[in-house]
Amino acid sequence: MLLLGAWLEASHRWKADREALADYLATLPEDAWSTPSLCDRWDLKGVAVHLLVTPTMSKGKVFLAFAGAGFNLDKFSQKQVDRMSASMSPAEIVETTRSTAGSQSAPPGLKPMGVLTEVLVHGGDITTPLGASLDVPADHYVAAMDHLKSVNPVFGTKKRIEGLQLRATDADWSTGDGPVVQGPSAALLLAMAGREAGYESLAGDGVATMRSR
Repeated sequence: MLLLGAWLEASHRWKADREALADYLATLPEDAWSTPSLCDRWDLKGVAVHLLVTPTMSKGKVFLAFAGAGFNLDKFSQKQVDRMSASMSPAEIVETTRSTAGSQSAPPGLKPMGVLTEVLVHGGDITTPLGASLDVPADHYVAAMDHLKSVNPVFGTKKRIEGLQLRATDADWSTGDGPVVQGPSAALLLAMAGREAGYESLAGDGVATMRSR
């Protein structure tokens, strides 16, 4: 029951966040979609379709595609992004992001809060290069940071924030002990995920240490 409750709570949040992302994407002019994102491999369109991979595929198709990529997550992701980027227009991406916002499909092994974290981090990957941010409640970022603070695989966050105290300036949230790194929740989440752009809005004696890791 606890697991089901956590899943339902997380899915309610990521539905709202995906809807906020759809609202933002709908405002983008045609030429903005090719802007480089905070993900080195992809432009904004690439990140947007990456977020649509599992919501638009059945679990069976996800497994078969994952197996076809040799169970390599990077290869699986790149193949699906290439496929969907070539076949979907910006208008279709916006509509699909909105219509699948409540989807509870998830990448293999990803926990409920992991899905929420992926939506918010990649949402920042899209909006930050254009000087914007998602219209998302601060408590959604808090939930994502609580998840991410102990995650090392993929994001490497646990090692990145070790020996530091992180504080949100727009929410009642902190973690750790040591030199301080503080700032808005959205910027903290990006920095925790290893996005260089997140540090531009952070301050404190621990910023340089965290940034170097």
